[in-house]
Amino acid sequence: MKFSKTYLLLLSLPFLFGALEAGDKKNYKKQPLQDKQIMERLKLDIAEIKGPPSLDDVKQKQAQAADDLLLVINSGRYEGKRLERLKTLHERMLQRPEPTQLEINKAHNLMIEKMRNANNQRQNNFRKNINMQDSRNQMQEMRETMQKNPSRK
Repeated sequence: MKFSKTYLLLLSLPFLFGALEAGDKKNYKKQPLQDKQIMERLKLDIAEIKGPPSLDDVKQKQAQAADDLLLVINSGRYEGKRLERLKTLHERMLQRPEPTQLEINKAHNLMIEKMRNANNQRQNNFRKNINMQDSRNQMQEMRETMQKNPSRK
């Protein structure tokens, strides 16, 4: 009998930890979504602050991509039709006309606009979900109030 309380406590510990863990999981599900939203907003801010890349930067990136593709072609990992497709893609990359700074600026502004629209859409969806939750909560409160105080006929 001395250890009955201790024994009861030991038996209930797994259930207590399970309940605590379930509560923590709810918070963890919300956190990655918030982190993702913050990172997307930061990417937009960084793109706006940095501005469009220079013409030399774009040329270097294109040359690096062509070199990387050539490295894959020469690796010997691909044969037949796949290798021919990679070679065709490499030729297209080399023959692509060089962009102008104006085209780069337009592409950058378009990218920023798309990012803004995506962020705005997420914000609107978030607000709609919050409003729906609020209205559900209000309806539940009204139901509970009506059950406690039924109107007399």
